[in-house]
Amino acid sequence: MKKCLSCIPVLLCFVLLLAGCGCQHEWAAANCTSPKTCELCGITEGEVKGHIWEDATCTVPKKCSVCHLTEGQALSHNWEEATTEAPKTCVNCQATEGSKLQTDPRFTTAATKDFHGKWFCEVVLTGDMMGMPGYFESLPCTLYYEFGKTGELIGTIELDDYLAFTEELKRMATEVTLKAFTDQGISQDLIDDAMVEVYGMTVEEYVDAYVEAIDMDDIFGKFTQNGVYYVGQNGVYSSQSWYEEFDCSEYTLENDVLIIQEQTLEEDGEPLEWKRVETE
Repeated sequence: MKKCLSCIPVLLCFVLLLAGCGCQHEWAAANCTSPKTCELCGITEGEVKGHIWEDATCTVPKKCSVCHLTEGQALSHNWEEATTEAPKTCVNCQATEGSKLQTDPRFTTAATKDFHGKWFCEVVLTGDMMGMPGYFESLPCTLYYEFGKTGELIGTIELDDYLAFTEELKRMATEVTLKAFTDQGISQDLIDDAMVEVYGMTVEEYVDAYVEAIDMDDIFGKFTQNGVYYVGQNGVYSSQSWYEEFDCSEYTLENDVLIIQEQTLEEDGEPLEWKRVETE
């Protein structure tokens, strides 16, 4: 009898193995890192697929074509300078930038070539200059001009302290919002309740959303430029495009300091002094 009883556990195990776990499996498909898996009991079937890697390109790092996981960094472009036959071109992916070198004699003069490259000018803007009188007493920033070899002219602006600028914008927007309510006779301690009732958010939340939605070109557009240029006998000529009338301004260029006479931040201000950006 003892001998027969000792066989029972073995038989039970055998029966359980035949019966399985009893789970009505809900399978999640296998992916690059996990095999086919039951979402209820965790049992797995098959093998992990593994990543199928696509090589990195100039703009995209090494990437799995199945799950889109990336690894490492993009290779970055390997540029060949523009010629009269072709624009600036990446030898790896054949991407292009800009245009072919101009063969028009206006763009091949020694004076025009002297302008080639990137220039900077450190300035301090005020609220009056930006169309916001009463705000931004002092906003340090750097203006850039890039005179391209193919006649393109690109002007940009870079704030020294973007966080300070956005905080001042929020202060301004908060002040204006609070005033709009107090002018209607609503006391300060009830304004948040009124804002939630009307807009579904507090003053702080409203201002944060307002500032986040601001198009900075609306504020700094006057300090940026995309156009074309060339340098002639009478000065530097610039326009919004090759097909529009060119304006001419006198200039001086000495010791890598460029002064364009009509380029000022204010009507009666001194001309801006541009210095060449050093390249490595």
